[in-house]
Amino acid sequence: MTEGTCKAHSFLVALIALFLGCNDSNQKQPQPNPPFLGYWLPIFQEGDVIFRHGIGAVSDWINYKQSSAIHVSHAGLVVNLNKKWVVIHSISGMLDAEDGVQVSSIEKFLREAKPNTVFILRPNLSKKNRKAAAKKALLCLKRGIRFDHQFNPNDSSKLYCSELIFYCYSHAGKQWSSQNPTTDFQILTDSSLGKLIAPSIPWKETRVH
Repeated sequence: MTEGTCKAHSFLVALIALFLGCNDSNQKQPQPNPPFLGYWLPIFQEGDVIFRHGIGAVSDWINYKQSSAIHVSHAGLVVNLNKKWVVIHSISGMLDAEDGVQVSSIEKFLREAKPNTVFILRPNLSKKNRKAAAKKALLCLKRGIRFDHQFNPNDSSKLYCSELIFYCYSHAGKQWSSQNPTTDFQILTDSSLGKLIAPSIPWKETRVH
């Protein structure tokens, strides 16, 4: 590989890390009040996969590059931590104060979403299996797993946002796996994995081919 090719490759990796960082902290203008908070709190169960379309151009770009028919740019796992619902998710340090797996309050996660774009997938697995995924997410948090800027789904030493979901549910079989980050949300938002729940129907994407 020539020096020029190496530089081009490095630039491409950095660009992907920037735009597929699964967060938009530097551009978003959070909503003053978290929408549907009262709706969600009594509904959550451990291991629910929660989605949102973030606010800002980066989130729009992530959504555009995804194959999902539903607008989404970020995902995490709902976990009961110290008797309080939280979201465990992975975010790039290029776009947030922390790098890697971290915990956010439900209020913060909802505030950073476009209206009517938050919904959950409740996997069609036993409560025991869903709780096992939640425990795995807590373990990733405790271990301080960093964000995967190489977007390699075959290396679990670092995890990007959707890779964290697949990793935590890897015990559930081949359905919960990915070989290409651009198809992750297509897999995770497919109702064949479980029940999609939302206070309103998630808005669909219109693509120009």
